[in-house]
Amino acid sequence: MSPEDFKKKIWIHFGATLCLVLVLSLVWEFGLESVIKPVFQMSASPSQGEMPWFDTTVHIGIILFAMLFTIPGLMGKLHETGKKTVLELGKTERRYKSIVESTNDLIFQLDDHGIVVFANPAMRLLGYEDGEMVGEFVGDLLYMDHKDEVLPRIMTKRVGHRATYSLPVQLRTSPNSVISNEIPAIEFALDACGLWEESDEHVQTRGVDKNFIGTLCIARPVIKPEDLHPQIRAEAV
Repeated sequence: MSPEDFKKKIWIHFGATLCLVLVLSLVWEFGLESVIKPVFQMSASPSQGEMPWFDTTVHIGIILFAMLFTIPGLMGKLHETGKKTVLELGKTERRYKSIVESTNDLIFQLDDHGIVVFANPAMRLLGYEDGEMVGEFVGDLLYMDHKDEVLPRIMTKRVGHRATYSLPVQLRTSPNSVISNEIPAIEFALDACGLWEESDEHVQTRGVDKNFIGTLCIARPVIKPEDLHPQIRAEAV
């Protein structure tokens, strides 16, 4: 539920409660008060006088009753909206998971120390089994003489137009794969951007608190998968 929808439901609940309080107050003033109040006055001791607390107590009771009467309806709507939100999130998650797992692009996430914490199945293009790349330092995956120059761009914290785009890199094939002897590395064009708990606009604002999660990297093969070594294609399937 968006903040706007939540505010709208709260205001509807407040309006319904206010209307119920008004109706009950009118019923009391023009109907029940003349019947019930004299009964309490007759049963009260003479020292209590006109009982000024009586009207206050009644009106407080009316407000509490109105709130208790309308709250279940609000909670039911919020529960129903919450279920719909969870279902939509589930559908979105499955959709994105399908995209991530079916693409030929390498998608992997680094923590703030450059360690791979997630890698999609496309890593099989490099001869890696599922999950084998997790825990590796991204610098050890580079097959380049000037890796120290490109590492800061790969492990970037930047977002938006300041992030890394189309960076030429060579990624090492898995040393445990039979293809590593013939093809030690494959060339990719890599995009990388910082992952933050806050929005990009908030991250780009100076002097505010923000929490860095890691870096998302997407590497596109410079050559098409069908042009790769037959063994690579077999392991990528």
